[in-house]
Amino acid sequence: MVLYLSIISIAVILVICFDIIVMSPIMGVAPWFFVVAVLTSTIYQVAVDGFFAIICNQIPAKWLKNKKFFDVSKKEQKFYEKLGIKHWKDKVLELGSLGGFSKSKISDPNNPEYAERFLIECYKGEIDHIIGMIAGFSVIFIFPLKFAWIVGVPIAVTNLVLNLMSTMILRYNTPKLKVLHKRALRNQERSGQK
Repeated sequence: MVLYLSIISIAVILVICFDIIVMSPIMGVAPWFFVVAVLTSTIYQVAVDGFFAIICNQIPAKWLKNKKFFDVSKKEQKFYEKLGIKHWKDKVLELGSLGGFSKSKISDPNNPEYAERFLIECYKGEIDHIIGMIAGFSVIFIFPLKFAWIVGVPIAVTNLVLNLMSTMILRYNTPKLKVLHKRALRNQERSGQK
């Protein structure tokens, strides 16, 4: 959570400072405008991400099961490890609990229904974050386009990075969750036979 909020805060402060110091005199625009524009754009970005999170939360589980799109190769996992994902993945904000299912820790690893639900929630999150990366660029249209490169684009890129980080975490965890689900199913079958 701290990492997420730090990235957002630093990005907002840097964009505001750059716009006030460099762009305000060049464009002849009052400094207060840039403060309002950057803060408004940030709030808009959060609202867009929240909107798509609500929509994606409604996707039926049957649409997501056994889809190749969610398969993660060993090569992809190693790529995430080279990016140091093990060191920062637990510092990224996890808001799954707002949708009724927290993905911050596995609380019932021996329950196959729980493990399957965890996987489905990861898939929903992945779709949500991918849509968020793209839809976030709509922020460039809330102020006149002459401000797009100095207000909208930096905020959209920050949003893209944050959504990308979350997507990587979900994809990195998916293979382990699939193994957990298979093990839970096997254990359930064994205990049912006894």
